[in-house]
Amino acid sequence: MTAAPAGPVVDRAVLVVAVVALVAVLLVLAVALLSGRWWQRRAAAGRAQRVAPGRPLLVALAAGDDDDGTLLDRLATLPRAQWRALEPVAVAMLGKVRGDARTALVALLERRGVVQRALRDARHRRSTTRARAAHLLGLVGGPGATPRLAALLGDRDPEVRAVTARSLGRLGDPSAATPLVRALVRARPLPHQVVVPALARIGPASRTALLAAADHHDPTVRARVIEALGLVGAVDTAPRLVRALGEDPAVDVRLRAARALGRLGAPSAVGPLLAATGPDEPTALRVTAAQALGVLGARRAIPVLAGLVADPHHWVAHTAAAALVAVGPDGAAALRGLADDGPGAGADRPASAHAREALAAAPGAAAA
Repeated sequence: MTAAPAGPVVDRAVLVVAVVALVAVLLVLAVALLSGRWWQRRAAAGRAQRVAPGRPLLVALAAGDDDDGTLLDRLATLPRAQWRALEPVAVAMLGKVRGDARTALVALLERRGVVQRALRDARHRRSTTRARAAHLLGLVGGPGATPRLAALLGDRDPEVRAVTARSLGRLGDPSAATPLVRALVRARPLPHQVVVPALARIGPASRTALLAAADHHDPTVRARVIEALGLVGAVDTAPRLVRALGEDPAVDVRLRAARALGRLGAPSAVGPLLAATGPDEPTALRVTAAQALGVLGARRAIPVLAGLVADPHHWVAHTAAAALVAVGPDGAAALRGLADDGPGAGADRPASAHAREALAAAPGAAAA
């Protein structure tokens, strides 16, 4: 009796059809790939051909060689197809020039209707179009740009909101400070790394807007505002940060105030930061205050920091040792005094181990 086959029987004709179909699919994909590349090259060549007549005129305009306005008139009357290819070049140039060259390029974009189109596109249903419009408005500015961008800070798309914040910072309009602060403290805030650089470029008006929000009832909002004050370099707000460090009921707010004071480098912060390292304070605050004292390079903090190197909390002691290195040669000398208790001191005296570790991490300080 013949044994049954071990597996399913594949009809040879079906197998041949499958192989032929696979080869056909691969051929179609290869043709599509080659056709796509050919089309891209052709489109790039077409754009280059359309850009070629206007590019020298655009370069000359940006170079300030248009005393009589002839270049601007010629560029403003280029055929539509040529201008559509040249427009991205003009926009890219706009971000690289200043003074009269920028003024001339903005005038060209206004005459071609690019600015008005951007104001309209800021309300477009497609998020990519709104983002491009926000970017362009940040480059050209002008009447209506700041209010339209301020409205886009509430856009449903996070990328549009981020582009808008950067554009408002680029414009540097003081009236944008308050909308940017609102974007920082709302329920779904924009990230600090997006908003803070924009506020820093705006200048004093941003500090005013931040201070107005520093007494918000929500501690999360206060914490964001306090941190932003340190990041924008608002040295004149140090008294407000000192008050937050000493009086705010929220530990997170106090912690961020300590960090901000360290960034600002205000000498008046040394006393309050020393107080924040006290044994009755939360451990996280003590660590942050010690780190800030090191950033400040506060020599009068050396005795307190040296005492903290023996603190029973590991991270307080570790941070205090690193802060002494940051203070400078006098701080390193204090660490060497703690470390010079003999090779076996580390087991019995944690301060010696922390001091040795900090000095080893800073060979220059150890050799001083």
